[in-house]
Amino acid sequence: MADPDQPTNQLDQTRQGILFLLAGLLLFSIQDVTIKWISGSYPVHQIVVVRALLALLPLFLILQLEGGFALLRTRRLGGHLLRSAAMFMAYTCFYLALAAMPLADTVALTFSSPLFLTALSILILGERASLRRWIAVATGFVGVLIILRPGFAAFEPAALLALAGALFYALGGVQTRRLGGTESASAMAVYTTLFYLAAGSLIGLIGSQRLLATGGGAAAASMDAEPVHASLQFLLRPWALPTWPDLGRMALLGVIAALGFYLLSQAYRVARVTAVAPFEYLSVPLSVALGYLVWGDLPTGYTIAGAALVVGSGLYVLRREAVREEGEAGNAPALDGARSGTSET
Repeated sequence: MADPDQPTNQLDQTRQGILFLLAGLLLFSIQDVTIKWISGSYPVHQIVVVRALLALLPLFLILQLEGGFALLRTRRLGGHLLRSAAMFMAYTCFYLALAAMPLADTVALTFSSPLFLTALSILILGERASLRRWIAVATGFVGVLIILRPGFAAFEPAALLALAGALFYALGGVQTRRLGGTESASAMAVYTTLFYLAAGSLIGLIGSQRLLATGGGAAAASMDAEPVHASLQFLLRPWALPTWPDLGRMALLGVIAALGFYLLSQAYRVARVTAVAPFEYLSVPLSVALGYLVWGDLPTGYTIAGAALVVGSGLYVLRREAVREEGEAGNAPALDGARSGTSET
């Protein structure tokens, strides 16, 4: 991916950025497997709260290394709240889809977020796009339809959650662009993690009150006994005291959230976005491998064909962004990848 005509130090920075990115992707793939693994025993909001709580300390340490708590001072709190809400919805939808779908299918659908981001950047930020870029976006959404297969017996409703997660992620990416000129990546991550903690706790508290009003444990046992969709169970299940192994897995999620954020931030800090972002698509084959190793899941031909269109169109969009950057002397805002370091928390 690197240009051999670039200076040696820039080539080294590109290689470093790619290595940081690959390490971050591996960590977040382990996170996806862990969340899917424990999704049958705990509600999504409990996992979000524990993950956020355990991620705060490492994030505060990273914040201190990057400039201290002064970075949290902002006049754009409303923008942080808007971005945090979008990212909270994005990851909650993604986690809910994971509970019901194979890992590879869920990840493939979430990689439609750069396509949403392109469309939203044009509609909201007023950016321009060529006819070829619109064709690439349309091709990507054809791939999404191939994976979804609406109207067919194999259609999984949870796929709409994965798609909603991609849309919310794109909205978060647009807001990241708006904040990026004045706010640091570490500050955005801390604000978002605090929002996760508050929103997850509030949902858990509301759920607990409803359970008490409807019979408590009897209502929860009834839900588990009836054939309720896995995503709905993951959302409505009451909080439970985790076993020691599961508590360790939740602690792992917090460490991954902080360390993965740092690695992705470093990737996009030391190298150009357009040189690094295409490697994010390696998450798709990685999720296929992990899904097979852990659950024996193999993607269908429809998933492979649809993912190929989504990935191909996403790579084309990134390539066009690189051309635009070069044409505008690097002053144009860069397109976030599906898990850009400035958006992940």
